[in-house]
Amino acid sequence: MATKKTKQKQTEFKPTKRERISVRARARRIWQRIVVRTPKNPHHAFRLTRPRMYVTTDDLKASWRLQVETWKFIREHKKIMLGLGLLYAVVAYVLVGGVSQLDYVSFKDATVQVVDGNMGALGTAFSLFGAALTNNLSTPPSEVQQFLSATLIIFFWLSVVWASRMLSADKEIRLRDALYNSGAPFIPTLIILAVIAVQLLPAAIGIFGYATALNGGWLDGGVESMSFAVAAVLLTLLSAYFLVSSLTAMIVTTLPGTYPWQALRTARELVMNRRWGMVLRVLALLVHVVILWGVVMIPVFLIDTWLRFDWLPLVPIFVQALTGLTLVLTSVYIYKLYRSLL
Repeated sequence: MATKKTKQKQTEFKPTKRERISVRARARRIWQRIVVRTPKNPHHAFRLTRPRMYVTTDDLKASWRLQVETWKFIREHKKIMLGLGLLYAVVAYVLVGGVSQLDYVSFKDATVQVVDGNMGALGTAFSLFGAALTNNLSTPPSEVQQFLSATLIIFFWLSVVWASRMLSADKEIRLRDALYNSGAPFIPTLIILAVIAVQLLPAAIGIFGYATALNGGWLDGGVESMSFAVAAVLLTLLSAYFLVSSLTAMIVTTLPGTYPWQALRTARELVMNRRWGMVLRVLALLVHVVILWGVVMIPVFLIDTWLRFDWLPLVPIFVQALTGLTLVLTSVYIYKLYRSLL
C-alpha cells in the first residue's frame, strides 16, 4: 500500500511532455538573449563583435564646428542664456559663497612673495590662474554648501537644457518660463547621477590603488609602476566609456514623460559605436573651458596686480561670472552634441 502511494506521488509531480517543452523553450529564449545579437544591442552577447559591425563617427559633427554652433546659439539667445548664467552666479554666491576679496588678497600676497622674484607679474598671474581652476582661491565649502551647490547646478542645468530645446524649436519663451517649467525631471536626473556615481567607481579604484601603491613605496621598479599606471588608465577609460551614455541620458530624461531607465536605454542606443568619438568631443569641451578661463582670467590677474586696489573685488566678480558662463556653455554644448546624434 505504501509503495503504491509513493508511486502515485511520483507520478503526480512528474512533469508532462508539454511542461518539459515549455521549460526548454523558456531556457532557449533566455540563452538566445545572452548569445544572440540584436540590431539595438549588437554587443550584448558573449561573442566577439566583428569589425564589420562598427561604424565611423562621421555623422558626429566636428568638435570645432560644434563649439562654433554653441557660441552662435548663445549669442543669438543671449538674453535668456546669459540671463540664466548671471542668475546662477548671483544665487550661487548668495547661498553657497564664492571667492572672498580678503582671502584673495592674502593668497595673492603670498603668491607674489614666492613667485614674483623669479618670473614677475606673468608668473604670478599663471599661478593665480592655476589656483582659480582648482578652486583654491576660496575656502573649502561646508557640507551644507556642497549640497546647495549641487542642487543649484542640477536645477540650472535643467533650465538651460529646457530653454535650449524650446529655442531650437523656434518657440518664444522668457527667462521665468525656463525657471518654472524645467524642474519636472529633477528626480530622474538624480537617479541618473546615482548611476554615474556607480560608473565612476572603476576610475576611483584605479586612481586610489595607484596612489596607495605610490605612497606606500610598493613601486620600486619600472615594471611595477607601469603595471599600476596602465591598470589605473584602463579603469579610468572604462568609466569614461560608461559615462558617455549616462551624460547623454541626462539630456534624454528632460523629455516629457521619460523615465530614467528608459533614458539610459535610449542613450545607450544613440551612442552605440560612437562612444570614443563623443569622449574626444567632451575632452575638447574641457580644453575649450580651460582656454576660455585663461583668456579671461590671466589678463584680469595682470590688471589686478598692476592696479593694486585691494578694495576692488575685480577677481571675485570675474570668477563668479565665468562660473555661470561655464555652466551655460557646457549645458548648451552637450545638448548640441546630443542633437548631433539624432
